[in-house]
Amino acid sequence: MDVCLLVVEKPVQSMRELKRLIKALDLDEGIRAVGSFKALRGGGFIFISTVHTSSPENYCINISERIYDEGAKTYLPGGKEEFHYFSDADEVFRFVERNAAKPLQAWSY
Repeated sequence: MDVCLLVVEKPVQSMRELKRLIKALDLDEGIRAVGSFKALRGGGFIFISTVHTSSPENYCINISERIYDEGAKTYLPGGKEEFHYFSDADEVFRFVERNAAKPLQAWSY
């Protein structure tokens, strides 16, 4: 039996909304933004999620390359990736604010 999972993404309209969404993230939610990293293809993607462990680091940011897939006709994550961990939402917001493409291109899911 094949299972198809549909993820609904909602566009993030502003940096103010992005900050609010980061602070309110649940374990089953995330945020994806287009990055402005010169060393990553396509500027990279920035994925933001929460982690709940005994560690004081409550947020994880995964950065990956942003690669255009001709078959899917869209950009997909792939290639190089790295992980960053932060203890609070304000640190996460500052990181994304510095490294996201301008104007902001982000989606919550």
